[in-house]
Amino acid sequence: MRDRKDRTIRSQGEGGFTLAEVLVATTLSTMVLLGLYLLYDVNQATFIRGEQRTDLQQNARIGMDRLVRELRLAGSDPAIIPLPCATAILSATPTSITFIANVDSDAATEKVEYTHDPACTPNCAVDPPKLRREEWEWPAVPGPCTWSPSGGAQPLAERVTALTFAYYTDTNTCVGGTCGIPPVPVPAIGLNSLKDIRRISVLIKTEDQQTGSVPHSCDLRAEVRPRNLGLSP
Repeated sequence: MRDRKDRTIRSQGEGGFTLAEVLVATTLSTMVLLGLYLLYDVNQATFIRGEQRTDLQQNARIGMDRLVRELRLAGSDPAIIPLPCATAILSATPTSITFIANVDSDAATEKVEYTHDPACTPNCAVDPPKLRREEWEWPAVPGPCTWSPSGGAQPLAERVTALTFAYYTDTNTCVGGTCGIPPVPVPAIGLNSLKDIRRISVLIKTEDQQTGSVPHSCDLRAEVRPRNLGLSP
């Protein structure tokens, strides 16, 4: 009889959690888990933005490296410049350049153009502005500085908000009006024309436009001196 009473007393002293205690514990656990999730989400978003920014800058550097490498070849060997063409640089504007060079070290000469495509049609998220490159081959039956049809312009880097060229003589005098405001293309003939270009300053501006973040810009600059300073055949 006494043993049964002792078991009853012990059983009554080992009761579970009340409903209020369960609710409080659940609430505290939810708050802790929510805080951990928010911390993870912020860190993950920061990591993704940093990774995208790095990729953006790396693509711009690759585009700049190719532009500089090929531009140095403009007029590097006068023998490969087709005689009907007056100069190795065919066109020089503040936002684009077209030149003649043997960029792939074969027996043929190529015409290469680098230009900025502002795009953003229908919007920048779908079609961001780009750095574009287009190449033409010297035709089998050449005409007066004519070229075979190209395969179309190819994008080298995206989210390029600006591509700017400035041209200088061998005395570092600005050629044409590319250094003025507003800048204008270099004239084909006359004083300070295409034949006088000896140095080219290049600026590429990129900017990420990610939703929910502050736009981050990156500027890449290069100074290019083509190997044939005369840039003429």
